[in-house]
Amino acid sequence: MIEPGSAYLTVTGLKKYYPVRKGLFQGVVGHVKAVDDVSFFINEGETLGLVGESGCGKTTTGRALLHLIEPTSGQVMLKQVDVGNAVKTDPGTMHRRMQIIFQDPYGSLNPRMTVRDIVGEAVRYHGIADGKDLDAYVCDIMSKCGLRPEQRFRYPHEFSGGQRQRVGIARALAVKPEFVVCDEPVSALDVSIQSQVLNLLVDLREQMKLTYLFISHDLSVVRHISDRVAIMYLGQMVELAAKQEFFDRPLHPYTQALLSAIPVPDPTKARNRILLEGDVPSPQNPPSGCRFHTRCRHAMDRCKQEIPSFANVGNDHFVACFLHQK
Repeated sequence: MIEPGSAYLTVTGLKKYYPVRKGLFQGVVGHVKAVDDVSFFINEGETLGLVGESGCGKTTTGRALLHLIEPTSGQVMLKQVDVGNAVKTDPGTMHRRMQIIFQDPYGSLNPRMTVRDIVGEAVRYHGIADGKDLDAYVCDIMSKCGLRPEQRFRYPHEFSGGQRQRVGIARALAVKPEFVVCDEPVSALDVSIQSQVLNLLVDLREQMKLTYLFISHDLSVVRHISDRVAIMYLGQMVELAAKQEFFDRPLHPYTQALLSAIPVPDPTKARNRILLEGDVPSPQNPPSGCRFHTRCRHAMDRCKQEIPSFANVGNDHFVACFLHQK
């Protein structure tokens, strides 16, 4: 796909399989292939939007990049540093460089800790600030995230959902990371609050020179924040392109179906909806060949037998589909 080390973050052949156990002795009878041979890259300072249906492996991919869950196989390179090896030899440094903003602003914050302790815990652990300096540091990062410094002594239950997510953002950015996985950070928020948090993330990216992997199921949100967009289906990447190229010239039939479902705020404009038949197959027993062929209106005999490669078809537009490959 690309030469290792030629981009800021390079992911090659990433897999995460979960064993399925049955019987008296809990023997392994199969595997759930949550992420199956995913490769992509992210350039420095950009936001890559990762989109797909629930259960397609988006969140698992994001957590495997950070080694919050151990990948089954594959390699993640951050500025030519092997993340897997670095996490084993110097986990503190790597975890400081790579952070995550969790989806649930309610479940991801410790209800027994004040905001000062939540945001300052990792700051103190990494030796960034302590004592009076810690208090000033926490106040500064809270202000950057749209929170008032006097709110640092409150507990999570005293905040609204949008404010809690700002606390989660402050916690992630407090250790001055370079790369941040945003795991559906606005999906649990009201629509009016979503735009505020998205604009905050854009501003912080510029101020702190961050690189994002932005995971979402909402293409409208991804269009607002991303520089490039990638689509996952059943554990595999099926399309990746620059934002304008992606929305103007979608190539994969699955991508075309997703884009046709985006609401248009014009009741007079006719929509040509592409309805997918059937359900998403089980990741424990995925179809042979192209995993989308059971729901694809363009499926050929070849699709049922061969796995299409995730190839560049021009203009750094990657797609896994025989319709666009020789």
